[in-house]
Amino acid sequence: MSRWTHAHTRGRLPSRGGENAFTLVELLAVLAIIGIVMALLLPTFSSSKAKAQGLYCLKNLRQLQLGWAMYADEHQDHLPGVIGGSSPGPGVWVSGWMDFSSSPDNTNTLYLTDRRFSQLGPYDVPARVYRCPADRSTVTIGGSVFPRVRSMSMNCWMNYLGTIPIGQDKYRIFRKTGDIVDPPPSKAWVFMDEREDSINDGLFQTNLKGRGKLAKIVDYPASYHTRAAGISFADGHAEIKRWHDRRTTPALRSNQAIQLDVPSPDNPDVAWLQEHSSSPKIGRAHV
Repeated sequence: MSRWTHAHTRGRLPSRGGENAFTLVELLAVLAIIGIVMALLLPTFSSSKAKAQGLYCLKNLRQLQLGWAMYADEHQDHLPGVIGGSSPGPGVWVSGWMDFSSSPDNTNTLYLTDRRFSQLGPYDVPARVYRCPADRSTVTIGGSVFPRVRSMSMNCWMNYLGTIPIGQDKYRIFRKTGDIVDPPPSKAWVFMDEREDSINDGLFQTNLKGRGKLAKIVDYPASYHTRAAGISFADGHAEIKRWHDRRTTPALRSNQAIQLDVPSPDNPDVAWLQEHSSSPKIGRAHV
């Protein structure tokens, strides 16, 4: 090797073919550039994943909404029923109680698809659509970990079959599709993705009596899609609704239920839920 060649290659890493290789500094610079590029691209990848999950969630909601509409069409416009509690049986849109225990309700898809337990059962609504893909909640049964089967709940003002609390009995319970006038079908929500630490029975309760400074969050909507939840409406469309108040989207605590029915004065998200859930039986004045 000539003196010139030897001087030119001094400080470089040897290469297999005897040709000049990168110096250590050059390799470190390349790695640094790759790291910067990855750091720039990761938010894009995360955003794309979140968007894809949101689109899948909307697809699930539209399928649930179709089953809901098919039931009404075959039952003289009567809506599927909803009630609080865990007792399975006929007459309700879904059965089972979601929690973080080893209860079989958490994994039993029959409560979603079998006509004995779900009024949507006869309409080929698959079990997978009852759960948002962004919901990662699990339960441990017999030492094995399983995903829970449901993250969707129904507006309690859509054919609620229980006893209406005093003060809220002045608001409309929608029994038939023709009852959904105020709010109109395009604004009256039916199904919503509920937070994993809030969901239990098949209904999502919105307190209509407490307004403004008396407002409460009874059940918490999900916020998987960048502080937003998937919601379907009585006219058949679904959308991602973003929440604006931090009190609506507190931090999740793994495998631990959140406290429900908490005061949330002047919360605009609660006001939105109230306006899109039902209305006073007489006029629009708040009671």
